[in-house]
Amino acid sequence: MIVCAALVVPPDSDVYVPQELAGRMVGLDYGNGTAYAGLQMLEGAVRRDEVTTCAAVIHPGERYAAMMRGAFEATVLQEPWITVAEKAGCRLVSTTFFHGTWVAGPDLDPELYAAFLRGVTQAVRRINADKRRYVSYFKEGWAAGDPEVQALTADDFHLGRIQLREPTPIPEDEARWAWDWMASWGVLEGTFDVTTQINRKVEQEAHELAFGPPR
Repeated sequence: MIVCAALVVPPDSDVYVPQELAGRMVGLDYGNGTAYAGLQMLEGAVRRDEVTTCAAVIHPGERYAAMMRGAFEATVLQEPWITVAEKAGCRLVSTTFFHGTWVAGPDLDPELYAAFLRGVTQAVRRINADKRRYVSYFKEGWAAGDPEVQALTADDFHLGRIQLREPTPIPEDEARWAWDWMASWGVLEGTFDVTTQINRKVEQEAHELAFGPPR
């Protein structure tokens, strides 16, 4: 999953571009991908010392509701709450995409990982062939009890925000950049060590079991 994250402001906000959020409170779900995406969108528009954030709840529906109540001036959402916010008249002042990922323990069986990779690959191909058919899955899980999400129809969703790609080995340069960037914000300490952070042996064996040796 390539996650779409949107920096959102309420309908009555006077903010139209991310630069106008300098010094204004943005609610972020610290420790999660959408929070990091929010920091990246903000630091691309304002100086770091002008980025002003506060800890907000992890549940995006509750975070969206808190913004609408005035708890903070903007927040970062993902689907289906991006669509909910748009239907309510909110503005997206910036959007970005980031890799959804998974974390595996050191005892992961390569054959089990390979089966997972094959399943994900099949799902990606099916969804990309007919995205509209599968948007109903956005209404399950966390969103199952949200009446605003349940009121959405398949036609409400912007398919351009739904991006999926077949799984590949983790690019070392991207992983190193992400580590260094997070360390610059004080989220991580130390230097990136690829042998510690990525188990290439299990990764390579699983990918070869799933898709055959690289050509």
